[in-house]
Amino acid sequence: MNLSEYYNTVMELSHGIVITLDERGRIIHGNSRFEAVSGFEIGLIAGRDWFEICVDAIGRDQAREVFAGIAEAGTLAFMKGSLRATDGRKVYIDWNMKPLFDSQHGLVSVLCVGQDVTAHVVRQRELLHEHARLVALNKELSCLHAMNRIVSDMDSPLPDILREILAIIPPSFQYPESTGVRLVLDGQALVCGMFSPDATCRLEQDVLVHRVKRGHLSVSLCGNAEDGAAHAFLPTELELLGALAKHVGWIIAKREALSTKRNLERQLQHADRLAKIGQFAAGVAHELNEPLANILGFAQLAEQTPGLPAQAAKDLDNIIKAALHSREVIKKLMIFGRQVPLQKTLVDLNQVIRDTLYFIEMSASRNKVEVRMDLADGLPAIMADPQHLKQVMVNLVVNAIHAMPSGGVLTIQTLSFKDDVYLLVGDNGVGMPAEVRRQIFNPFFTTKDVDQGTGLGLAVVHGIVHAHGGIIEVESEPGQGTRFEITFPCAQTAPVSDQT
Repeated sequence: MNLSEYYNTVMELSHGIVITLDERGRIIHGNSRFEAVSGFEIGLIAGRDWFEICVDAIGRDQAREVFAGIAEAGTLAFMKGSLRATDGRKVYIDWNMKPLFDSQHGLVSVLCVGQDVTAHVVRQRELLHEHARLVALNKELSCLHAMNRIVSDMDSPLPDILREILAIIPPSFQYPESTGVRLVLDGQALVCGMFSPDATCRLEQDVLVHRVKRGHLSVSLCGNAEDGAAHAFLPTELELLGALAKHVGWIIAKREALSTKRNLERQLQHADRLAKIGQFAAGVAHELNEPLANILGFAQLAEQTPGLPAQAAKDLDNIIKAALHSREVIKKLMIFGRQVPLQKTLVDLNQVIRDTLYFIEMSASRNKVEVRMDLADGLPAIMADPQHLKQVMVNLVVNAIHAMPSGGVLTIQTLSFKDDVYLLVGDNGVGMPAEVRRQIFNPFFTTKDVDQGTGLGLAVVHGIVHAHGGIIEVESEPGQGTRFEITFPCAQTAPVSDQT
């Protein structure tokens, strides 16, 4: 057996991939194991550049540099690499490379013996991917757990809850110091950390509440790593942001549902309280009505006595005025207690307003209050008691005038939409704080002195509006004035019963 046959036999008996290259990286020879792995026939590629044929363009220049260094060093070396098979597969190989020299120390070839480690690399990558997935899942669960701890107390205002939630998001990302987060909800933005809307590295997910888009949750990343490369998000962090956005949407839905439930409970409690007070007030009114009528009647008879002393006449006049005032209070109590039956008819709300203002314009002028009316043309008729509606207007207008002690502007507006007619009464007076606004419809609640108000005016308004199947709402802020909005059903949709 000559030397060539011996060399070929050794190469074929090797369990690994064997290839020999010259000092320029051209292929000299290879064994059948190389042909089986790569798909190349050694006879067809002998003499060609190994790096051009078998190495991906991305790592080609680096592979040439490593090969040149090994050839120059002349010692056994190890390197990790890969080759590109004829079918496009990437085969990962661990190479042992040994330069071979002749007796004159001239480089003859570089012997490369490799092991196919593709299965190992693929498995390692799968494990790394699984590890990254578990890390991301742990971050997500930790973040969601922290969110659930925050929302365990749903009594806090929603913006405060959301700010606490935003604060726990940056630590869940790879670079928490460089990560900023912003939540845009219903046009309002909350920001935490170093959020930059112009950052090139930014992720965003929609926030859906009951499948309706209400805003979006965004994170931005800035800064560079120690090697100077710009920070970048991990692939798993987009999934994390999606899970967080979905949970934020759930929290918002839960908080709003709880708020709605509590509002309904308060309204039911308020309605029940008003009903009980109304029953009590009506009973008191009935008990007082008869003796008060006697007092008024006898006082009026006594006033007609001939030759009455001046002081007695004055005293009787005061008794009559006090009795008349008391009768008005009793009338309000009976209206509030719904003991006065409604006399419903088709009513033009605009005309009721004009008739009422005719009697109170003098009071407005005396108090330096400008009355501005914007009454809609063609306003649909409503089924209502005109006298009760006048009572509503008088009470609202008088309250508005009292709320503007230094003068101001009183606005009265009507309009219609679909099956409803709206009455809006507003002023630019002193306004009301929240604690007062919550109690204004409670009977006998007043901010005036004892001798200046009974606290029944707005309670009567509330009772009349509800007796007509309407709704009354109020908006007010200290120093910003007050605005009442009353909704009445049109005649076609109004309740058919004439009873309150």
